Amino acid sequence: MMAGARLLAILAGAWLAVAVGSLVVGTTGVGLADYWHQAAGSPHPWSEFIHALLTLPVPRLAIGTLAGASLAAAGAMFQALFRNPLASPYTLGVSSSASLGASVAIGLLGTGLWHGISIVSAAAFAGAVICVSIVYAIARLTRQYGSATLLLAGLTLGFITSALVVLIMYLAEIRDADQIMRWLMGSLEIVGMSAVYEVLALAAIAGGVAAWLHRDLDLLMMGEQLAASRGVSLKWSRRLVYFSASLATAGVVAHCGPIGFVGLLVPHICRSLIGPIHARLLPACVLAGAVFLPLCDLVARNALWWTGHESRQIPVGVFTSLIGGVFFIYLLLSRRRQAMV
Repeated sequence: MMAGARLLAILAGAWLAVAVGSLVVGTTGVGLADYWHQAAGSPHPWSEFIHALLTLPVPRLAIGTLAGASLAAAGAMFQALFRNPLASPYTLGVSSSASLGASVAIGLLGTGLWHGISIVSAAAFAGAVICVSIVYAIARLTRQYGSATLLLAGLTLGFITSALVVLIMYLAEIRDADQIMRWLMGSLEIVGMSAVYEVLALAAIAGGVAAWLHRDLDLLMMGEQLAASRGVSLKWSRRLVYFSASLATAGVVAHCGPIGFVGLLVPHICRSLIGPIHARLLPACVLAGAVFLPLCDLVARNALWWTGHESRQIPVGVFTSLIGGVFFIYLLLSRRRQAMV
């Protein structure tokens, strides 16, 4: 296994390279040099240049960094909570419930603003929060607070909300159905930094909880009985991990749409490189997620331009799902070969 400090240094350097590359390359042929050439003819070129960067490319890079870090850290937290390597930030139906909220908003209210807040993002966040609350309420009603109950309740609610999203798309006007479909593909296209600050606040809460409870996460991975015998308050630890990771995921989905496999793929890779100890695993997941998602977005938004000079962009959620699917097929085949040996 790789030393923790060495891996973190490599990941930090990789993020810096991706950040510089993202700004320099830009989107569909419009990069850093083009922003400067456009601002050079104005009376205040530097202020215009910085304003242009802070309007589109920097927010896109920032939201990609935060979203990737949040989803990867939440994935590691959920995998420890459920003791399941296939658990992800979307296991509990957060993604599908946010999608339901966004679909209802698009169909009934449109995609405008309300007091400066995106109606779709607010509805998606509300849908995710309602889902998290319902899942926990089901666990309370059954008087079974175990991770298995939360997992099953989340999966069931996810199936229900996914069916409702499909029903809304079927009944909606063609224009609204197209907007819902585009939202479901996931995207990092935002304007301005307000969404970045909102995601940052929720990510900071989840990060603080993870840093505080890293030892509890280690023990939960070994089993709830062992964790309880070592002094872990199962009730409060489960609550804090569950709600903080879910809210961080909800914040990402509300602004970016569902972007799959980041919270599943990144923790797997980091765990194989650095081991299962969460004091080292969580910082590695944060940095790896911060590298992975902006890199995927850089390739996805420019792939058609590089190959055929088309201005269309591949949705980053589609791209990460393709990479994640291929990776897990490879993982299954490699494990099969190891078992045969």
